[in-house]
Amino acid sequence: MAQNTSGRGRAAAQQHETVEGWLRAQNSANTRAAYRSDLDMFGMWCSRQGAIPLTADTATLVAFQAAREVAGDSPSTIRRRWSALSSFYDFAIEREMRSINPVLGVDRPRVESGDPSPTLRLSDEAVASYRAAAAAFDPRLDALVALLVCDGLKVAEALALDIKDVSGTSSSTTITVRRRGESKRIVLDSDSARAVRRCIGKRRAGPVFVNEQSSQSDAPCRLTRFGADYLIRQLRTDSMSEPATASALRRFHITTRKRAGTSLDGIREGAGLANVRGVRRYVDAEETASNPSGSASSSTNVKSVKRSSSAPPAAGHLGA
Repeated sequence: MAQNTSGRGRAAAQQHETVEGWLRAQNSANTRAAYRSDLDMFGMWCSRQGAIPLTADTATLVAFQAAREVAGDSPSTIRRRWSALSSFYDFAIEREMRSINPVLGVDRPRVESGDPSPTLRLSDEAVASYRAAAAAFDPRLDALVALLVCDGLKVAEALALDIKDVSGTSSSTTITVRRRGESKRIVLDSDSARAVRRCIGKRRAGPVFVNEQSSQSDAPCRLTRFGADYLIRQLRTDSMSEPATASALRRFHITTRKRAGTSLDGIREGAGLANVRGVRRYVDAEETASNPSGSASSSTNVKSVKRSSSAPPAAGHLGA
């Protein structure tokens, strides 16, 4: 009995230490508060089931989702909770506290087309500032931001890239990504192509995006989602107190292409979304309703948002 009590105590202490470390890694006070609230709710539910969040499996998360649906949580709320939990488990994997992210096995609820995205909207000026900062800070961040802003890639798609997936010349570079079980070739924006090749450097094989420790290893390790989020959180502008997010950068790509006159289906295809409902969540509802074909009078496009410097200084070093 004493051994069981001792084991539970160690597990609880490990859980507390991991949670606090994860929350400290979040730069935004609002994000920390929201994440803590979501994990506290999951933790209380787990306690009633005789489990703890750190060691929960996919079946436990599926049961938790069912309980929250019965309690009346909206699809958007549940998806937000999964985002928090997925971030927590990515952190735990990064710290070698567990080997897999159980959230990946959960079918997240779909969001209806009338439910607008709460993702932050970025101005052209803010994105140009972010891109200049990324280019100066770290080649990985430079390439990641360019792929999100210019090409609309999902973070997971970018992180899954291997050097063998990049082909072509500097003036016409293509990448191969996996979308819905199929390989898709994408011609990169010229800025993205330069940034990706700068990120790869002289390496001939392995992941495009590697963690910081890989520079001292013969076996490069792929940059994790937690590491990518850490990099992106380094982006700030004087006019914004909150750091940038991957979702905000990708939303900029989608809304900018909409303003440039790309059809909703063209945006959907380029961004790898399952249907145009996902696009409508990001663009203004009144624009979509009055202009369903996707045409627009504005000539703004992603290509117009350039870095302020074409020759970035040497990259800094981050513990990501």
